[in-house]
Amino acid sequence: MHEHDAATAAGERWFDYAAAHPHTSLEIGGAAVVAGPTPSTAELHALIDLIRAAHPPLRDRARVRGASAGGPAEPAEHLQEVVLPARGGDVALHAAIERVSAQPLTDVSWGMTLLHGHRDNEFALLLRAHHGLLDGMSLIGITLAAVREAGLPQRRAAPAPPPSWTTARVRALVRAVAGLALPARAISLGPTRGQAPTGPPKRLWAPTSLPRMKAIALAAGTSLNDVYLAALAGALRPGLPDRAAGTVRAMVPLNTRRGSTRAALGNFHRGVPVALPCHLPSAAERLTATHLATANIRTGRRDPDADVLFETLPTRWHGRALAWALHPRRTTLVATHVPGPARPLELDGHSIDTLLPLMFLPAGHHLSVCLGEYAGTAHLAVVADPSLPGIDELPTRWLAELDAFEAAFTPPRQPPVADARSAR
Repeated sequence: MHEHDAATAAGERWFDYAAAHPHTSLEIGGAAVVAGPTPSTAELHALIDLIRAAHPPLRDRARVRGASAGGPAEPAEHLQEVVLPARGGDVALHAAIERVSAQPLTDVSWGMTLLHGHRDNEFALLLRAHHGLLDGMSLIGITLAAVREAGLPQRRAAPAPPPSWTTARVRALVRAVAGLALPARAISLGPTRGQAPTGPPKRLWAPTSLPRMKAIALAAGTSLNDVYLAALAGALRPGLPDRAAGTVRAMVPLNTRRGSTRAALGNFHRGVPVALPCHLPSAAERLTATHLATANIRTGRRDPDADVLFETLPTRWHGRALAWALHPRRTTLVATHVPGPARPLELDGHSIDTLLPLMFLPAGHHLSVCLGEYAGTAHLAVVADPSLPGIDELPTRWLAELDAFEAAFTPPRQPPVADARSAR
């Protein structure tokens, strides 16, 4: 077993899940849009070496299962370059990210793509990695390593001793088993409520002000994550049938880092099911109901037995349990949230203007979403099967829900004195 497996067994679940679903890409990542001249190949190889040094599994486990190549991976095997149409702007950049992401990595478990040409004095670096190696918080840690920022652990945390069996732990195990065994009746978002995905996923991004979302959360007495999920519930509402039987069930990854593992890299999360209140008629009602629905997330952060199922099951069964939890009849979509750096970063003296998150689509799913934070901006990242009705309007509807929250929970801004006088 590799060293990083001792730090977190969660990653192995995703490698097993991938082996059971060979036609599903489990790559997560992000695109850093940088203001500056296109870097040289030598500079990018040095950057890849820096990333590998920050997280040894990116070096030790660089080969995927069944890779045609053997031996240690060289920096050149992790790197590809894509030249975009001149002055194509964000449209060309986003289309290229979608196109590159539709071609999963084959011989290596992670890679970097240089995208340039779409705008003068600007380039993008797209980092992709198998979810078994990294989670979203680890991607932020890798980004910090690449720009030589503080925030990475100096050493790997030792595994925690196995917890003792208490009455509370036994009850938690019974609840976890029942949660997988009982019918979930999740609503499918496919065009025929059960049709399999049809082709390469479509990717969309929508930016908004992070302070604005935090202000809504503060005014409503809830969390930023609740605002994000409630807006998602409202955005999905128009695409659901009037008499849909079942629940829009989101699997929300919960960061499980604690104490000595707070800054550790790897895969430290578990999925928490949340029923999105898409059926409620008003945005205010949906936000209030979402806060109640996410109570299991808040209690799970403090519950030492929250991951008892995977801590009890033999490792060889972890992938099967994960596949069952993510089955489209049990989970409608995955909705993750990755906090990022609060201030802008620089790469070799050049400003990183934007970080675009990249999410994967589980087997049989039609939609996954991610909210990524960076330097005062929140980006909603959508990855969806192209057959999903109204997918192009989903980001716009999500932003409209934020407008509705603002109108319902935040006081109207008073006009300046001069404006107030002129209005008389």
